[in-house]
Amino acid sequence: MIRELIFDPEATRDTTPDSTKKPVQDRVTPYFTRFASDPNYGLHMMRPLDYSCYAGASVFVSTPSDLVRFGMAINSGKLLQPATVELLQTSQRLASGEEMGYGLGWYLKTVTLAGKQTRVIGHDGDSLGGMVASLMIFPEYGIVVAVTSNISYADTFSLAKRIAQTFAEQGKSAARN
Repeated sequence: MIRELIFDPEATRDTTPDSTKKPVQDRVTPYFTRFASDPNYGLHMMRPLDYSCYAGASVFVSTPSDLVRFGMAINSGKLLQPATVELLQTSQRLASGEEMGYGLGWYLKTVTLAGKQTRVIGHDGDSLGGMVASLMIFPEYGIVVAVTSNISYADTFSLAKRIAQTFAEQGKSAARN
């Protein structure tokens, strides 16, 4: 049902539900840091993890390319109506009225991109407490970036931001020419 409602088989190529019954083809070998949650101190192979029992996004394994396609579909209005996307990407409020900086499943941040404050909407994933994936949408620039790692505690957020910075700067210089 999820595949039919959300994933267009023509568009997604490598997104599939995780399975304990049959191995996922081309799955990477995951690694965990040896010391201080820092990959610079070395790595060791992570114990096998079974995410198939989780609900929601954790039941799916995917690739950065498919995540970018998903982000582009969210932004384009092809997957959900724009009003629904706006609701999902609006900061929720506490009972006190204070904004949380988090929508329904999305973080909402402001970062500097091409020298200007820019809204970024995204989600980070972790494995055993360490970041392993980041999906970032920059609506103002029409940029979607996904970075994944097979190493826990990889700073995928910073790398995704640097990639977006490169595209935003190229767009800015193209606009000047």
